[in-house]
Amino acid sequence: MLQNYLKVALRSLRRDPVYSSIHLAGLSVALAFGLLTYAFVRHERSFDRFQADADRIYRFESTDLFDFEGKPKRHPLNLPFFPAEEHRSLIFPVVFGMEIKQQMPEFQDIVRMTRLQESIVKYGTNAVYEKAILFADSNYFTFFSIPLTVGRPEQVLAGLHNAVISERLKQKLFANDHPVGKTIRYDGKFYTVSGVMQNPPSNTALTAELVVRLESDDYYKKQLEQRYNTSNVHTFGKLSPTASLPQATAKLANLGPKLFNEVIGDMLKSASPEHKDRLTNNPFLLTIRPLTDTHFSFSERWNRTVSPTNVYLLVSISLLILLVAGLNYIIISLSKLAGRLQEVGVRKVVGAAPQHLAVQLWLETVLVVGLASVISLLLALLLLPTFNGLTDRTLTVFDVFQAGNLLGLLSMVLAVSVIAGIYPALLFARLRPNLFLGQNRTYKINPLVIQAMMGTQFVLSLVLVTAAITMHKQLSFVQEKELGLTKELVLKVKNLQPFEDGSGPRIYERLLRYQSANPDVLLVASSAGGYGEDGFNRNGTTINGQKYWALQQAIDYNFFTLLGIKLKQGRIFSPAFRSDTAKSVKAVVINETLAKLLGQELVFNKPLETLNGRTVIGVVNDHNIEPLTKAIQPAYYKLDLGFQGVFYLKLTPGHLSDKVARIARDWPQLSDGQPFEYSFLDQDLQARYRDYQRWTTLTQLATGIALLIAALGLFGLAGIQAINRMREVGIRKVMGATVGQLWVLLNRRTLTLVGLAFALAIPLSTWLMNRWLDSFAYRIPLNWPIFALAGALGVSVALAAVSYHSIRTALMNPVKSLRSE
Repeated sequence: MLQNYLKVALRSLRRDPVYSSIHLAGLSVALAFGLLTYAFVRHERSFDRFQADADRIYRFESTDLFDFEGKPKRHPLNLPFFPAEEHRSLIFPVVFGMEIKQQMPEFQDIVRMTRLQESIVKYGTNAVYEKAILFADSNYFTFFSIPLTVGRPEQVLAGLHNAVISERLKQKLFANDHPVGKTIRYDGKFYTVSGVMQNPPSNTALTAELVVRLESDDYYKKQLEQRYNTSNVHTFGKLSPTASLPQATAKLANLGPKLFNEVIGDMLKSASPEHKDRLTNNPFLLTIRPLTDTHFSFSERWNRTVSPTNVYLLVSISLLILLVAGLNYIIISLSKLAGRLQEVGVRKVVGAAPQHLAVQLWLETVLVVGLASVISLLLALLLLPTFNGLTDRTLTVFDVFQAGNLLGLLSMVLAVSVIAGIYPALLFARLRPNLFLGQNRTYKINPLVIQAMMGTQFVLSLVLVTAAITMHKQLSFVQEKELGLTKELVLKVKNLQPFEDGSGPRIYERLLRYQSANPDVLLVASSAGGYGEDGFNRNGTTINGQKYWALQQAIDYNFFTLLGIKLKQGRIFSPAFRSDTAKSVKAVVINETLAKLLGQELVFNKPLETLNGRTVIGVVNDHNIEPLTKAIQPAYYKLDLGFQGVFYLKLTPGHLSDKVARIARDWPQLSDGQPFEYSFLDQDLQARYRDYQRWTTLTQLATGIALLIAALGLFGLAGIQAINRMREVGIRKVMGATVGQLWVLLNRRTLTLVGLAFALAIPLSTWLMNRWLDSFAYRIPLNWPIFALAGALGVSVALAAVSYHSIRTALMNPVKSLRSE
């Protein structure tokens, strides 16, 4: 019997290839997106769970004492129904880990590590620019389960100047030579390679390519004497197997204020009333977070993190697409069911039981969903690069097609088969043969519930359309807005060894001579940190009793001229004034925002107590240093010709690729053999909105899928209406109704449905998008052209979906429809 059911199901699919293709298309896309989402979630949840003692490893965190605003961080979409993420400080003084080890025996081991550094690593004539260099304690490889291909975990960092490199870095520096015992140079110091570790997997935050001892760097050695004045290392603890987590957490909370008492006291002395109240009402909290949860604590200070909100949104979109695909299968199945009434009647007359008919139709659903799942595997493979780009991940084919993910796909197939197949199958089985074996063979399927489903889908689709249009316009606005500086034709080149003695000044002087001899370069400038990236120091300063972050940048004489930043008052730095370089003067140039805050306190050429004794010599125009999500911050610039981290070359227009190639060719001589790491300023400024761009693209993709599925549902609904009203159309046509009048008659409900959906979508999308736009300090207005465009797109899709059935029915021979009725 099962074989017979399958034959009937296959015959039904072949008999109606258009509807079968619609079923397969909608379900295949939904299942492919569901499979990729499921693989993404499993991959994110696997981060660092391979560690041997992952369930006992915790990261220390604390209240962010230097968060003057005290505002929680929101997701880039700024949606109100997703919780804001708390501000937490993830870095601690170097001495903190030692004191925890002494005062809390609950932790059997403590390890400290820095954020990943970047610089040049040299071996002989080989020089590699490495972006994942880590300073850590000597027990790093015994604390974490990082496989070593050469060396023993307890010995590889025993020596003060030992270094452990990854297989990847070994290949770059030594090719096939044995590296252990050889000497490499980094940051002006020499290290002996003592071990080789496996390349870090994609599901870990511990991605260092080079690990050296924390104490080997003079800066971190000095921090041991600084006590709690400076925080700059991550600290992890491994809880003893016999320790109680609640008791350890409570003890740590009590210990925190004691350890940081001096820092808190100093901050209370200079804090503004608002900040002082916040410090008083929200006591300093020292806490721990499991290693396996650190991946979901979104922070720029920890590697490879993901916002939980991103995961929730992706899962929500995937579930919505699967649900809508299932609902549309029901709608189209019902429209097909109305054309199979005679088949049902014949089968029942010859003795088919209701359960047999239900099983037959449900097997058709299982067959369609099964075929769609096979197609979805191919679609997932094709969509994987795009999906990786949207989620900022590098999932491989192996990651997606793991056994666990395929079981997840099987679960989705069963769920969709049950949801989409049960109702049509039961309805199919309950039909009575006397309703459609006589002269009247039209079964009146009530579309009210289906219309409600379609209306809900169109409300969501129109909200997504409005969101996609708004986000696109806002991103275009921030990328094209005048920033108060010249960003075009500015080539940025990194000094990859800024801490090498004399490295910056040597390269800078050579570049100045290179500019004089090279007509392609109009001007050269330098700064300590790069524009378009987080290249500014932030210093807390109190002005009129209010605490502010003041951005600080170290620059050269040409900086303002090259970037087209205009002088408003006073003067800029000049070689003609020796006082500009005098340490006793502390000359600075400030922006207009800082000048307005200083108000009457601003006096030129005299030390200002408000600015810690700095002397203001000039004011330049406000310009957007940070992304346009933030208003312009107070900023000041100091002259520093002894440290250059970034060089700027203003190029002449035209043939930029040729000019960059020539500079790249000459760069090794200019920079003592450094690799040529460059970018253009305008591209860097746009790259700051990469996360927003990804979410915009993801919203546009979801919009396209939602509109496609809604259109398929309308197509099926139009088919139901056309069949139910076939006799009425025949009578009206005989009475003289035109094709246009019949088209309006058949589509009036659909147009009304879309209109109501549009009316409901406007206030909902206005509320949501205003919340999102409020995350920008500079934003577009949410005006009627956006809604008009969204409505026009929604109506166009709806009309395109319903016109096939309505025109086909209106053109049908009325004699045929009346005779069949």
